[in-house]
Amino acid sequence: MHEIPEIAEMFAAIVESSHDAIISKDLNGIISSWNSSATRLFGYVPDEILGRSVTTLIPPDRQDEESHIIGLVRRGERIEAYETVRQRKDGSLVEVSLTVSPIRNSEGRVVGASKIARDITELKRARKQQDLLLGEMKHRVKNLLAVMDAIGRNAIPKGDKAIEDFFTEYMGRMNALLSVGEIVVSSSLRQAELGELVRTTLNPFIGSGYESRIKIDGPELSLSENTAGSVALALHELATNALKYGAFKGEDGRVDLRWSVFPRSQEERLARIVWKEHVTHPIAEPIRRGFGSRLIKIAVAGEKNGNANLQFEPDGLRCVFEFVLSA
Repeated sequence: MHEIPEIAEMFAAIVESSHDAIISKDLNGIISSWNSSATRLFGYVPDEILGRSVTTLIPPDRQDEESHIIGLVRRGERIEAYETVRQRKDGSLVEVSLTVSPIRNSEGRVVGASKIARDITELKRARKQQDLLLGEMKHRVKNLLAVMDAIGRNAIPKGDKAIEDFFTEYMGRMNALLSVGEIVVSSSLRQAELGELVRTTLNPFIGSGYESRIKIDGPELSLSENTAGSVALALHELATNALKYGAFKGEDGRVDLRWSVFPRSQEERLARIVWKEHVTHPIAEPIRRGFGSRLIKIAVAGEKNGNANLQFEPDGLRCVFEFVLSA
């Protein structure tokens, strides 16, 4: 007999003790409940704010947000956390993350909405500081690479094209790894999404006018920092080889780059990346494998159960590399 009142009291206690501001309003936007955290965040005590419009908390330049929110709530839609700005009693602005959910009566009809507001001022400040530090770090690393490039090129004997070509390829590999590092440090999980990694690694080649000649397809897939570095090195070598001898050497060549993921066990997945070139000029399989081919195999072999298979087919190189990921 007393279960419903006790549950209601329990939920009321939870709302009151929450660190987030929790507010409810009717479909006209009139505030009907207000917890202690809402007082701490916005400065109003319940007697000052209950019965007033929720637009009291919205800055003049954001008043249109409320009509949009109410429209979604009336349709029974929940609004996931989004970042916005609200106004305190003293007129100061505060950055918040808002979540809005419809409130239904016993008949299931929407009669109002509950709002959860979280102060994200410190979070935004921390993000800004992190962006500044990351920007400075990227700038310093790029300057260091530029210095390395200048020192190396000045040390190359004049007219020694073999050493010059080798150094150019070496710096290309360093830049590929640097690009991976930039993606990873920008991720809160210290991971790189494969699609972004592919586009970043191939950007020097795509940017040279090859965008219509590289077809990229595959599901979203996050890679660890080490795995991302291995994949970036392998892709850089494949693209460099295509520019010298394969699909990017001729005017009509193209590349299909696809990847897929297969369940291997309850704990593991198998990732497979396929690079397939299509060329119009004759391709002969090299008598001996160069450093690039060895680097691809070495890079992929460093991954769990990693292996790479290069085949010189009549219409162009086909490279398949696989490695195991945690599920």
